[in-house]
Amino acid sequence: FMYINKLKENDAACLSALQNGHIFLFHRLMPLLQCSQGNLMIVLWLYLLEVQSVLHKSGSDGSLLKESILIGCSEQNHAQFCLDVGKSMLDSFCLSLQSLRKILNCKGTFMDLRKAFFLLEGAEAPLVAKAQALLRWHQINRFCGATGQLTQRNQAGSQRACSSSSIVYYPKVTVDMVIASRGGRPPDIYTNLQ
Repeated sequence: FMYINKLKENDAACLSALQNGHIFLFHRLMPLLQCSQGNLMIVLWLYLLEVQSVLHKSGSDGSLLKESILIGCSEQNHAQFCLDVGKSMLDSFCLSLQSLRKILNCKGTFMDLRKAFFLLEGAEAPLVAKAQALLRWHQINRFCGATGQLTQRNQAGSQRACSSSSIVYYPKVTVDMVIASRGGRPPDIYTNLQ
């Protein structure tokens, strides 16, 4: 927990952690997943060099890596990041799904999270949901609500700040709870409370 806080507060430490960390790719908010045993899906973690290779083969200069967002830390203290290569926050670079599949040699597949959620191994589902939520938050909160100016994010992606108003914005975490009932409903229908 203290290590994660250090990475969120120190841009240099976060950049250093990115060099040895694991990166989880998304394409337009669809996570890159890989089949596991028994039709379950797991996160396909890539190292920085692998992601750099993917970006290089696609014609990117690699600046998209600066948009990686810290999502957690493994039990071995490896920082975990996510990155959406389908559409950058500045819309300056976009990889097509077909070119990504070719570059990745079909190591995994990009799936809609709603379809993949129940196929993910238990411990990975919350991590994937958190990563997608953070990516979405950064996509829709690029501008300051008070001044309309473009906000700048810190390296970890844990906040955005407006330079003209000094307002700092933090991602909201909305807790969802799925309620299952005993009978009285069609099968596989659940209630979701926020």
